[in-house]
Amino acid sequence: MGRLPITPERIFIDAQAQFDALTRAICAQYPHLKPQVVESSATIAQLQLNPKKVLYLTHRRGSLVKDCPGIVPGNICCRYQVINQTLNCPLNCSYCILQDYLNQPATVIYTDTEAILAELETLLATQPRRFWRFGTGELSDSLALPGSRFFARQLIEHFALLPNALLELKTKTTAIDEFLALQHNGRTVLAWSVNPPQIIRQEEPGTATLQQRLRAAQQAQAAGYLLAFHFDPLILFPNAEEAYTQVVDQIFSSIDPNRVVWISLGSLRFPPTLTERIRQRHPATQIIPAEMVKSLDGKLRYFRPLRVKLYRTVYQAIKARGPEVFVYLCMETPPVWEQVTGHAPQDNAHLDFMFAANIARRFPYLHPAPPEQADYC
Repeated sequence: MGRLPITPERIFIDAQAQFDALTRAICAQYPHLKPQVVESSATIAQLQLNPKKVLYLTHRRGSLVKDCPGIVPGNICCRYQVINQTLNCPLNCSYCILQDYLNQPATVIYTDTEAILAELETLLATQPRRFWRFGTGELSDSLALPGSRFFARQLIEHFALLPNALLELKTKTTAIDEFLALQHNGRTVLAWSVNPPQIIRQEEPGTATLQQRLRAAQQAQAAGYLLAFHFDPLILFPNAEEAYTQVVDQIFSSIDPNRVVWISLGSLRFPPTLTERIRQRHPATQIIPAEMVKSLDGKLRYFRPLRVKLYRTVYQAIKARGPEVFVYLCMETPPVWEQVTGHAPQDNAHLDFMFAANIARRFPYLHPAPPEQADYC
């Protein structure tokens, strides 16, 4: 997995979750810890523990399958669906928005997985002609915790039988060994967030190195998985354009571009309220001194000309090495799309359709009939 993330020191179990199969599997990973059954998370909150060092196993109390939070006015979003089975992350990236976004006394893992799968099936039935994309890596790393990986295995086997959906597991670890022999039917994308080595060392403690991530991607490719890479966040620093171009070169020196289903580009962004927390938790960080401006969605970002220049460099490097790879911008405006790629999706539904059309053309076994844009309205 690379450098080991924080391991839990306490496990709390909601009374209704104590006999779940996932609860038993998670507790078996930590035989030295004695779980404590509680009635609610309020008991944990009173102890004021480090949420990264505490697991809380419980049942969902509402929908866990949601629209990506990138769907905000002014930005183009791809209508990705997130499955929030794990809340919080044991890794320790300086820029992580979860530091500000989640306000929970523990890392929460929902163990009623059959109910989550039922919710997924209900959503798929609402638009059976649409090709859906789902992922678990929004509110946690998809693979950094055993509880996340156990659920990921269940999802891989479930998605292998779905005719109109892809699963993406996004990680900064190398924890894929248990998935390599699974019958995934080509319907799971194993994805890695990437950055230059100096950014990984400085801003992503607890994660695998770039070389470790790429070796894991090679293993996934050999096992027949589709791959994706996420240049998110792109961070400005001296010689950043050269460093990110080298990352692109390393990816395509290791990986067959015909197995890469998509690559995203997203710039560093976070709420202004996160600034002081980053300074406190990561005093050595180099990201705070950068000049940033508050954008329409309320987040701090680099000035648009600076974002566009870096985006364009990375976009062109990718297209030079993998011209057929679908490249998209995450949480950006139509003018930025135009300046970087020469075109902009009409709206969120159009970008969703563009994903489906690219998949149908490049991987027809996943989407044998050409998609109809009317199905994405």
